[in-house]
Amino acid sequence: MADKVRVAFIGAGKQANWRHYPSVASLPDAEIVALSDLVPAKAEETAKRWNVPQVFQNHGEMLDRVEVDAVYVIMGPDAVHGPLMSVLRRGKNVFIEKPPGVSLHGIQAFAYQAQVNNCLTMVGFQRRFLPAMTALKARVEERGPIHSLAVANLKSIGNFNAPASSGVMDQLTSDGMHAVDNLRWLAGGEVERVTSHSRTRYVPGASANAVMAQVEFDNGVVGQLHYSFATGGAPLGEGATAPGIFRAEIFGRNITAFVDAERQSWIAADNQPPEVFESRDFGKPFGEGYNYWLGFWHETRHFIDCVKAGVQPSSNFADAVKTWELIERIKAAAS
Repeated sequence: MADKVRVAFIGAGKQANWRHYPSVASLPDAEIVALSDLVPAKAEETAKRWNVPQVFQNHGEMLDRVEVDAVYVIMGPDAVHGPLMSVLRRGKNVFIEKPPGVSLHGIQAFAYQAQVNNCLTMVGFQRRFLPAMTALKARVEERGPIHSLAVANLKSIGNFNAPASSGVMDQLTSDGMHAVDNLRWLAGGEVERVTSHSRTRYVPGASANAVMAQVEFDNGVVGQLHYSFATGGAPLGEGATAPGIFRAEIFGRNITAFVDAERQSWIAADNQPPEVFESRDFGKPFGEGYNYWLGFWHETRHFIDCVKAGVQPSSNFADAVKTWELIERIKAAAS
């Protein structure tokens, strides 16, 4: 591999320009060498913004003509299948956003294609890479294994007359997947038992917008999930990027960590007063702005490091299958 990892992008939309182009462009050991988008104006504007030398409207032509080490496919879940399969069948390492497609069968197919074509893969479960989360998780684990945890993703209803979900996926899968994945990642074991309670509150339709679950893992960790689109979220200050609350509580040997990347986090041990932190400060050693405190830069750093080392990223497609399987178990166990 050359001194710099050669990256191509499929997609030049808002999410890609907001999160992923700037993260890759900031790395001294990576370069964006080409991009493709079906809309010529979007492709040209993005190429100009990030100094991308080659622009295509056809992703297949781009992949055939440009030598790349990795491809970012940043598209909606209902559009990602064709381009992603094209990348995998060419044996290219690839990064995609969550949710990774529209069905469990789809991510299983992606994982299979990645395996047979020897591809390194990553799903953008960026909550694993929150610098406040990784720092305080490590503090807890200095005393020994995590024994229990809780993850909550809480938002408010915007329109009481509209169904919780009118898309191709239910609310827990499309929006709550980050929380379920975070629960799995923090626990670090394989799922053994799931109990759950699921309801649709205050709005019409059948898609549940209020889910609570308890998940027991084979390493003894017990995790609790609270996902709700029917709660009072919380106002966010300057630089806010999303409504609502995403928090994790991590419990170890006489120690507790509480993480909320948008606000404050704290850690307390042995009946001593808690240490309180401005969560955004954990991102400042790496750079300024929301991409750093919300983990987007860190997930990109992880992916590029894995491509350079030839090792699978932590949130690879096979691992993402397990997150989707847990979602299905939570729905199936619901009372």
